[in-house]
Amino acid sequence: MDIWKRFGEKEVSHSMAHYLQAVAALKSDKGHARVVDIADHLGVSKSGVTSMLRSLQSRGLVTHERYGAVELTPSGQRLASRTESNRRVLTMFLSEILGVPEAVASEDACMIEHLVSPEVSIELLRLTTFVRSKHPVAAQFRDAYKASPRSCAEHAPGACELCGETCLHESLVCEPKDGGAEV
Repeated sequence: MDIWKRFGEKEVSHSMAHYLQAVAALKSDKGHARVVDIADHLGVSKSGVTSMLRSLQSRGLVTHERYGAVELTPSGQRLASRTESNRRVLTMFLSEILGVPEAVASEDACMIEHLVSPEVSIELLRLTTFVRSKHPVAAQFRDAYKASPRSCAEHAPGACELCGETCLHESLVCEPKDGGAEV
């Protein structure tokens, strides 16, 4: 099967991951998570929370008695924790290693946190830890990366082995609504 067709086969959807994270955060902050707390935390309706809790409960990720507190099952806790860890690793990698502005890094990490495999997250963490280290090669890498061309326009035409005939950077640039250049 094509990989793009497997997107819907992930353990949880983006929304489900956020509900699990909200329950975990509320339990940590307040000691409990109730429907009204989750609705306030996520800025959604209580009926929307109730509907999502039914779905999460049917998947064995939460337990919830009507008008009672919401509890994460061990599987739900594992997914909430892994999703939060993925977000932290991705945000750190995007902002500190790639130099993406913090707001963009946080937003992008939020969008992909539940899609990244544990293997990829572990390797991103490993790479981030190394590049942030005091190892002399890491320092050389940081300097070389900062000095590397940001697009094919910064070096001789045809000199980019990665892009070939079409500059990948140029194909990734978004056209802003106001007509100015935007990346």
